[in-house]
Amino acid sequence: MAIQIDIISRENIKPSSPTPLHLQTFNFSLLDQILPSYFHPAVLYFLPEATDSIDASQRTQILKHSLSLILTRFYPFAGIIADSFSINCNDDGVPFVVAKVKGQLSDFLKIPDLHLVQNFLPNELSWILPGSNVSMIQVNYFDCGGMIIGVIVSHGVADGTTLSTFLKAWAATTAGRFDEAGCPNYIAQSLFPRSDKISTDSRLYYTLERFLITGNYITRRYIFDSSAISMLKAKSGVKNPTRIEVVTALIWKCFMAACANKLPSLMTHSVNLRSRAVPPFAPNCFGNLLWFAAAAAQGTEGTTDQADLVTKVRESIRRIDVDFMKRMQGDEGLIGYKKNLEETKEQIPEEANCLYFSSWCRFGVYDTDFGWGKPIWVANSVSTDSYSPKLNNVMLLDTRFGDGIEVWVTLEEQYAAAFEESEELRTLTSIDPSPLEFDSRNLHL
Repeated sequence: MAIQIDIISRENIKPSSPTPLHLQTFNFSLLDQILPSYFHPAVLYFLPEATDSIDASQRTQILKHSLSLILTRFYPFAGIIADSFSINCNDDGVPFVVAKVKGQLSDFLKIPDLHLVQNFLPNELSWILPGSNVSMIQVNYFDCGGMIIGVIVSHGVADGTTLSTFLKAWAATTAGRFDEAGCPNYIAQSLFPRSDKISTDSRLYYTLERFLITGNYITRRYIFDSSAISMLKAKSGVKNPTRIEVVTALIWKCFMAACANKLPSLMTHSVNLRSRAVPPFAPNCFGNLLWFAAAAAQGTEGTTDQADLVTKVRESIRRIDVDFMKRMQGDEGLIGYKKNLEETKEQIPEEANCLYFSSWCRFGVYDTDFGWGKPIWVANSVSTDSYSPKLNNVMLLDTRFGDGIEVWVTLEEQYAAAFEESEELRTLTSIDPSPLEFDSRNLHL
């Protein structure tokens, strides 16, 4: 479907009170430094039934006011990137765009065109240079009264957990619950102090740079409902498998079959380090607390057993344990980081078909309630025609009712068609369903 979007206004929303002088330079942690700095998104869709109690202009003013309040707590989001080591928390503010969209939100949601999602964001998902804003927001109003809130944040500053924590805090403030919104915990900067001795080629994600491909990519959404996940668990071959383990293993298996060549297959999976500490770090720990697990399989098309892949996924994630975490903390953290990096590199072949996984499951993004109800749909990925280098990648997110998993798969064009033909995948999933109709409790396979 064609879509017409008109920009109504642009302004910077500043914190409601100035950031104290001693907080105006926000230093990255060691774990921030090792990540690539680019924008990553969250896009929340609200039906008109949820929003028609208040008109668009009033909603806009309420959103701006609550954003100004919550930015006093998430003050790095209102700053600009100073350099590779810090943010200038100068209260420059968050660029806030208001747009008018011609048409009905329900028409878009019936058959979502994933290429159009980029239009609901305030900027392209580009790499970020010094002088760039840390975060940006666009609020989109449809003729019907439905709305979409698109937020992008620098991945060099915040991971998905931090972004979802911000969204829920902003929503609680908008709904009049500022006292309950919570405050970020900025402990990561002291636990994992930055280092001036990390070169570009010694950063964690540089190890995957050789697998970046420039070309045509195709994105599809696959929904695993609770019954499909139960079936995968039953034949996983491991004790008490998790949803993430079995879904990851199946997607990886189908990717290997689609590649159908003699190269090894590399699976990498982002791991939230908050849960790896003992005791675990709180979810509101601000910044990037991420590493990626890695596992390789030598099997060619049709020869790799699903149970073997579940085991490989599990073992790769479990290598990132409490000792792994502790090595990177404190003044000797750089030494520990290098040891962890070498251990991870040992799992990565020189040549491989690489598939990168990231998960937002259990982040609670569907609980983001601004006072007019919860979103009908949330997306944490965008399909673009950009020719910037990419990895074949998979994004996982809970379905609206929390009992299924929505999987966004972005593959090189040469692999996408073969991947989609997997009979097992087609049997177990619904492909590109409408968020209006999909209820994982009633999906008919």
